[in-house]
Amino acid sequence: MMNRAVVTLLGMISYSKPDYISVDGKVKQIFVDISEEDRAKYFFSESLNKFSKKLTKERYINTLPLLIDGFSDRKIIPIATQKAKNIQEKTLDFLKIENSPLENTIIIDESNYEQVFQQISELLQCDEYDSFIIDLTHGFRHLPILMIVNLIIASIKDVDKIEHIFFAKEIVPFKEYEIIDLLDYIGLAKLSFVLENFNTNYTVGNKLSFRNEKYQDLVDSLRIISGHILANSIKTLIEGEESLIQSTIKKLKNLQEEDKNIATFSISIDNIVKHLEKIQFLKREKDYIKLFRFAQIMQKREYLLNSITLLNESIGMFCVEKIRALSPEILNKIDDFKRTEEYAFYQLSHQSKNLIKLGNGFTGSYLSEYLPKIEILKELREENHQKLIEIIKKVENLRNNLAHGNSSEKIENVKFEIGKVLKEYQSIAQIANEIDIEEKIRELKKIASVTKEKKEKVIAKGIDVPQEKIDSLKNLFDNRRG
Repeated sequence: MMNRAVVTLLGMISYSKPDYISVDGKVKQIFVDISEEDRAKYFFSESLNKFSKKLTKERYINTLPLLIDGFSDRKIIPIATQKAKNIQEKTLDFLKIENSPLENTIIIDESNYEQVFQQISELLQCDEYDSFIIDLTHGFRHLPILMIVNLIIASIKDVDKIEHIFFAKEIVPFKEYEIIDLLDYIGLAKLSFVLENFNTNYTVGNKLSFRNEKYQDLVDSLRIISGHILANSIKTLIEGEESLIQSTIKKLKNLQEEDKNIATFSISIDNIVKHLEKIQFLKREKDYIKLFRFAQIMQKREYLLNSITLLNESIGMFCVEKIRALSPEILNKIDDFKRTEEYAFYQLSHQSKNLIKLGNGFTGSYLSEYLPKIEILKELREENHQKLIEIIKKVENLRNNLAHGNSSEKIENVKFEIGKVLKEYQSIAQIANEIDIEEKIRELKKIASVTKEKKEKVIAKGIDVPQEKIDSLKNLFDNRRG
């Protein structure tokens, strides 16, 4: 049997209210008991309607008597100052409620923020209770804030630990209140945290759980993207008819359109979409440019070992391009090697770089016996590759230093050095500065739109044309667009 509890913040609303009388011509304040008719009406919102049948009344002095009435199957744990507890003791005595939960009260010193935070944290994290309903209605000043922070932490650790967060929303002041559930806002807070973290450094917690299935699906996708990026596994993210990045962009945009609550942090979503579109666009680039762009991104986000590793591979693939360009025969043989050999990407990058760096000192065969190493070296000697050789050595030294514990440099110096070699290599490889990705995407959409109009016009003119012909025309335009 599950051990469930209701935690409520006690307030100062009691069984009496101020009234005023005239005594000897002077106004005097007195306190009178609140009648049944004067008590406020409380009702549960639609999402909490399952609890309505638990209540035997519709009017209550405050939410403590309501919780005692409706949640006798759970342990009620009040959190209160000594003064608030004393007031509620008198209130329950007035109402003749015998099964008082006030003996369970956690007494707090509201001026000691750290202690209050710790008391709430210890309660929510204890193993004695499987789940909690939290009532924030009568919390005041900083108490609800401290509680909410703890609820976010508890929800990150275990999404099922917090069932509901009650809050009595004022409909008619002092007369009518709707009890709503704030739990969805905890999910939004967690989602906002995930989006901001991903925006900043790609990290997504491994054990984040959400009750909202769309939030969970999105966060799972971002987590997978994060794993690939931090492992320098770039190709998997952007390849395919609908890549992981494309499907994630679609989820982000759909969420913006369908969930009105997302508007509060739509800027974060916009930034992620722009960044992911920028990464997806690299699919069109040659491998050495793709790797260089990623090296730039990782350097800016201070993943320095990732950055220098990607730069090292970019230089290797640039060397491949240099060798491929020597003759059509060499180009074809390298492309055959890429298609047929396991780990071809690494072998191409590593051996091509070494061939240019070492020249005649390169021993063994280049990739395989059927590639003419002597002919390649002869062709390479006709060009001056000294600057490229120097940058190869610089990058290899930086990479080796970082990969083996950064034994000799301050991290600030390493970041600066990586920035320098990125610029040097960009000049050598003649890689253009970063394009305006938004403008490029607009151009591509415009081209796609024009192509679609052409396709529709062609199909519209067809009279008694077989379906196979129509499909053939569609494919023709689709291929041109691709």
